[in-house]
Amino acid sequence: MNTIEIEAFLAVVNYGSLTEAASSLFLSQSTLSHRITQLEKDVGMPLINRGRGLRSLTLTPNGSEFLTIAREWMDLIHKTKEIQTNKRELKLSIGAIDSAQSYILAPIYKILNHLKQKIDIRILTLQSSELYSLLNYGDIDIAIGHFEQPTPSMVIKKFSSEKMVVISKGILPTYNGLLIDQELDTGDQLYYGFNISFRSWYDRWIGDREYPTIHVDTANLLHTFMDDEKKWAIVPLSMANCMEETDHVSMYRLKNPPPDRICYQIRKKYPRENAVESLNIFDSCIELIRDQKAPKSFHLYRDEN
Repeated sequence: MNTIEIEAFLAVVNYGSLTEAASSLFLSQSTLSHRITQLEKDVGMPLINRGRGLRSLTLTPNGSEFLTIAREWMDLIHKTKEIQTNKRELKLSIGAIDSAQSYILAPIYKILNHLKQKIDIRILTLQSSELYSLLNYGDIDIAIGHFEQPTPSMVIKKFSSEKMVVISKGILPTYNGLLIDQELDTGDQLYYGFNISFRSWYDRWIGDREYPTIHVDTANLLHTFMDDEKKWAIVPLSMANCMEETDHVSMYRLKNPPPDRICYQIRKKYPRENAVESLNIFDSCIELIRDQKAPKSFHLYRDEN
């Protein structure tokens, strides 16, 4: 049994006739028929019904079972060819939460995009809770998320931190440059509850005021609902800086602000071999952004190792 025989068998299955299958493979019907016959000898059982009067070829019961094996065989051949073709390419799969993708990792992605050394980059936007399982299964090589989940097989480090501020299209009353918490109408708030520590702070901060009626979990939804001057939200500074330009919002500081928003970098202790060089390049891009001290909306932690 070999690949050309499997290919002939799958062509007959796909087209249902020797004529069309042979044409698709640029073979004569006799050559295709010979390959099918040889395959049946190799596997020791008939695979295709060849009775007279049949308008289309059909599989025997054994042929139907063998079809799964044939498809798996060709799938392995294709994957092997992909490995051979891309063996010199660097690959990197990055998973991150929505706000980190758009406002923290964006300058790093710009540098990666302009590197002369080609890196095949795959980027996934995920919830923090999904990152660890995808890392564990090898679907991503590095993750940027909101919380630490101690795992023996992972290395978790602080990646970035930033202040939390209030944004609004309207003019909010301030005293000595600060917003007074109790004077904010939470009925007009767009609640962006991105992690557990913020939600815990918020439950204490809101006191006996009413909870907001609109809860969102992505920055894009904030753009959608920030549609009048009464609406306001508490967001990370990197997001506020961007929305100041795109949505013409104003930024305010709270008298009693939430704790700084911290993002964590998560990697496997022992990454796959062909991702090590790409991860090192990613680290170099982080260092470049850090050394430029830009953007100023967030702080990137230095690797202490």
